[in-house]
Amino acid sequence: MRPRLVLSTVVRSAGEVIIVGAAHHNGGTTMMGRPVRTVLTLVALAGLAAGCDPSAAQDAGSAAPSAAAAPSATVDVAANSKQVCETTLAVVKKHFVAMADDAIAAIDKPVSAKEQGAKVRGHYTALAQDLREEAPTAADPRVRTALENLAAAVEKRLTGPKATEVEAPDLDPTLKALDSACGR
Repeated sequence: MRPRLVLSTVVRSAGEVIIVGAAHHNGGTTMMGRPVRTVLTLVALAGLAAGCDPSAAQDAGSAAPSAAAAPSATVDVAANSKQVCETTLAVVKKHFVAMADDAIAAIDKPVSAKEQGAKVRGHYTALAQDLREEAPTAADPRVRTALENLAAAVEKRLTGPKATEVEAPDLDPTLKALDSACGR
């Protein structure tokens, strides 16, 4: 019996769509299910990260920091938070999209588990480093703390047994906290 090709669409970012194919025959699938699940998980994580939309922080207004934690009068906290959230969103998306790209590439050209694990670790390591570099630029202590907490969660993940796995539900709470700090 001839295999039947089923196409699934995955939206990676605004206006960019990926078509993923799977050949089905006699009730079975010739393409591994894991890469597709991985891509869908990454899209969901990128969606959580996309919740850190700085325009919402501007629309909703930022809560005034306490007098003890107030930044200098020369810093526009709302503008700084908007910039930091935009930059952080771009950084998180960059790394999750890169992991999705690697997972998709592995469908056409399989790589060893060791090589795939090294790529995943590399992306998570770079993500944590980028978050650590961005955190000190945040004038709002809530945004800075959310960035530091997400970086710490990624670093903790890298020391655990699932360091080479793309799926990371353990990062959901810290991603949501970043969304909240950024006004979403």
